Amino acid sequence: MSREGEVQTLSDSPPDDGTSKLEKELTVIRNRRSKGDRRRFPSAIEDFVLISGFIYGAFYALLIFSMSGGLLGTSTGLDHAASKTFLDPSGECQEVTDEPWIHIYPDNDNERFSIGVYNLPEGLATVNMNLITMDVIGENTNRLTTEVEENYSIGTNGSLGTVFSFHHLPPGPYELRVLVDMQPPEDADENETVEGDWPISNDLSVELSTSSATLSFLPFVEDGNHTEATILEAGQRNCWTMPQLGRWGFVLMGAELGGGRETAMLTGGAAGIPAWWMAFISLSLSAVSLLLLYPLMYKVYHQDTDDMLSNKHIEYLVKDTVSKVAARLQINIDWELYKAEARELSIDIMVPYGTTENTLSDNKDVRAEVLRELLEEFSLFRVFKPVQLTVRPVDHQGVDL
Repeated sequence: MSREGEVQTLSDSPPDDGTSKLEKELTVIRNRRSKGDRRRFPSAIEDFVLISGFIYGAFYALLIFSMSGGLLGTSTGLDHAASKTFLDPSGECQEVTDEPWIHIYPDNDNERFSIGVYNLPEGLATVNMNLITMDVIGENTNRLTTEVEENYSIGTNGSLGTVFSFHHLPPGPYELRVLVDMQPPEDADENETVEGDWPISNDLSVELSTSSATLSFLPFVEDGNHTEATILEAGQRNCWTMPQLGRWGFVLMGAELGGGRETAMLTGGAAGIPAWWMAFISLSLSAVSLLLLYPLMYKVYHQDTDDMLSNKHIEYLVKDTVSKVAARLQINIDWELYKAEARELSIDIMVPYGTTENTLSDNKDVRAEVLRELLEEFSLFRVFKPVQLTVRPVDHQGVDL
């Protein structure tokens, strides 16, 4: 408050109170939010993370498609080399080249064994599957618990797949035997034979057990008993070819995306998939998800958080906006009487000003122009608070506001 008779000088610009840091921060946020932001891509760290995610995702997809389609050959060398390292705790696999072999694993969800036969020559295949109870074997009898025989025509793909249900069998230990025999094609010569030693077989010791549904009280859950099979003695596993690993890669990805990592591990473990391949599929999915989703989520969420204005930012923005309006309207702001405070629920602003010989606007026009500029700035910086604005002219003697 000036003493009577003393002339107070009105400043043309706000005093320098060390707010250059706030000005730089507001400039960065303004450039990000304004349409004139022409930042090159890539420039920020999240841009490079996103690019690396696309590169690894493309490599991952190309690898799986190439392996499953046979573009990388049909060798078992990759699995055999990995099985001799710490990546595969089950030990070294048995490398097979062109020899026929039988793969058996339990599909407990459907209460059946899934059986695949690989490296078969062209011709007619007969698959004999039977389960013998361990008690019967101990009594030296030949009575079979269940037996199924199927015939298949083998083409150039050299493989077949079938299933063997154990839904109707009682729990207990069993011996599973799968026998495959080959005959020449129907259009073959009468004396033609199939190369190799036939038949081939695979014997496994398994145990069947039953369990009841834990949510059987719900109307849409079956309350019957569920039979599951566990392989007791699997022996040394055979090495997997590149196409087989590629096809199982799709199965493991679907299982993990649909039911989570535990579902994928249980599915692959029951099927005898190499541990190192299951780990590669799972970790690659996690890496691609992280590298792609993190930058996108950062741009959507964290950038808004980084661009939120503090109370000091808001007060500086108000002072800077009022100063620019004053210069345009040819008025002088009394910065000693000026007040601006950002509260939790509102922004209180008091703008005392003095006119000059070039001032053409009255008090209402000045207030309207200051309010319009402030609302435009607040809209750009996404400040959504009520504005309590008071604009009053003062003489050179000053007034008590």
